[in-house]
Amino acid sequence: MTKIAVINYGPKSDYAAMLPEVADALHVYSHHELAGTEGFAHYEYVPDCEFVPYPELMIRRSAEDAPFTHVITDNEYDLERTARIRRDLGIPGQSPASALSFRDKEVMKRVAEKTVPVARYARLETVTGLTDFVAETGYPVVVKPVKQGGSRDIVTLHGDDELVEFTRRHWRDDLMVEQFVDGPMYHVDAVIAPGYRFVASSRYLRSCLGVLAGENNGSLQLHPEEKFAARLEEFLDQVLDAFETPEASAYHLEVFHTPDDRLVLCEIASRVGGNRIPQLTRATYGVDLHRTWLRQSVGLPVPPAPAEAPESVRGSVSVVPQGRPVGAPPRPPFEWIDHYEVNAALAPGAKPANSTSHLCFAIVRGADLAEVEQRVLETEAWLMANLVEPADAEAATDGTAPEVTTP
Repeated sequence: MTKIAVINYGPKSDYAAMLPEVADALHVYSHHELAGTEGFAHYEYVPDCEFVPYPELMIRRSAEDAPFTHVITDNEYDLERTARIRRDLGIPGQSPASALSFRDKEVMKRVAEKTVPVARYARLETVTGLTDFVAETGYPVVVKPVKQGGSRDIVTLHGDDELVEFTRRHWRDDLMVEQFVDGPMYHVDAVIAPGYRFVASSRYLRSCLGVLAGENNGSLQLHPEEKFAARLEEFLDQVLDAFETPEASAYHLEVFHTPDDRLVLCEIASRVGGNRIPQLTRATYGVDLHRTWLRQSVGLPVPPAPAEAPESVRGSVSVVPQGRPVGAPPRPPFEWIDHYEVNAALAPGAKPANSTSHLCFAIVRGADLAEVEQRVLETEAWLMANLVEPADAEAATDGTAPEVTTP
């Protein structure tokens, strides 16, 4: 008898649509309130679910009445505890050791360096570990928490003044430092399971860390027939050769391409990439990364991975919060824009908090990476030139629409 425990984070996760054959076997504990849960075996909205042990306790107690066949999550921060539950209850799936190796960035690099290049790194216990590392490698260096995501709490130190300023912060016990790697960053997004393999490669528009400094970000898909896409896919396989991998899993790999043409691992996670990545993947390949991963994780069939190359690829640009009360522009007037969305929930005057922070975003299409990049940059320029300033917004409330110009 099928019985599936789900620890959910996503506010829009639709498990009834993703897993309709087993909806009545789902026991869902959710960080956000979900719609369409009436047919579940059990559903609870658990405030702060991501941080509290209540779901784990309830899943273990429910297993005493009838065993679970699967325990799943698509939230990176719940991978370790779902792995722990599976181990203790004798349920197949990703092990705690595997989950830790994909979550803890220092452990990750220690595992990955068996098969691929990684930046020099060290775990930090005290500030002297940081100063010793700087003395050996020089600036710049990157200091980050080992289990954080979305570029949160990451600091790049370019010189001694920034190091001194960093020491004014509260010290954390979960930090590591690594040598800064120059060059653009690519990401590879995959779902791999017995009889199924989907891999797509993209380049970040800019460094994810740039968001915190006010730079807009986004992704530019490579056409799968481009030579560099094949090189990135091969690199993914080399990375995975070093890890204990689940039978079915999604992967999000980030890799630097250095000026001397080397590929150097940044990070890899055993989950779906965030931000616009799932949306871009659906638009280009017709593959729903979350649905594909979760269905295979509970033994349900999925359509075959695309065999034909797509006619076009996509890119996105997200305009970051401006740190002042400014409104998002109207939809840009370009026929190659597939989607435009304004973040209506953003507080006026908000500042970027992490790599997903945005005022608005657009998705464009093009024949290949070069055309997508050109169109993304043209879209970005138009958006930045047409931000709605407070005076324009006030005029609009008086019945006078703000003037919008197209470069």
